[in-house]
Amino acid sequence: MASERSRWLAKIGLYTIGGAVSSVLVGAALGALGRLLPAPVTAHGGTILLAVAALAVAREVGVLRFPLPQPRRQTRDVWSKVFPAPVAALLWGFDLGLTVTTRFTFAGTWVLLLVPVLTANPAVGAVLLLAHWLGRALPVWLSPLLMSSPTSTPQVYDAIDARERIFRSTQVLGLAMLTAFWLSQL
Repeated sequence: MASERSRWLAKIGLYTIGGAVSSVLVGAALGALGRLLPAPVTAHGGTILLAVAALAVAREVGVLRFPLPQPRRQTRDVWSKVFPAPVAALLWGFDLGLTVTTRFTFAGTWVLLLVPVLTANPAVGAVLLLAHWLGRALPVWLSPLLMSSPTSTPQVYDAIDARERIFRSTQVLGLAMLTAFWLSQL
């Protein structure tokens, strides 16, 4: 039992580290990319962010319906068949931490990715995407508390699906908070 828990902690630790590394790299790269934008774009960064945030909120509350521009793939399940479990966990974390290589669940991801570009600050981008990744990894760390047994994963997914509206509302609240923070910096 103790060795099983140690193996689980090692895998989830590697998953979290992999995602943290890739999130920091993507955030810093987006901030650096922002430095290449012409002055007129950066001068209107607040307006651009507000417009994208408004579209994201409208989509999340159902006022507008449009497909998100995003990759059409999830992480590679083949990794668990090809690599030892710790390596697969590291790869899954790294892939998900990249943010832009897998499907998005909520429109707010585009707002999140836009902030580092518009601030043109690699440090802001690195910290912001790292915080986003840690928020995504936290449910995995908490999953043993949500599951009544090791085989209850389908029930947990069903419970999450049944509460999608709560998650969408949380997404809208997050977008509002991010937008308010952005506006307070102007």
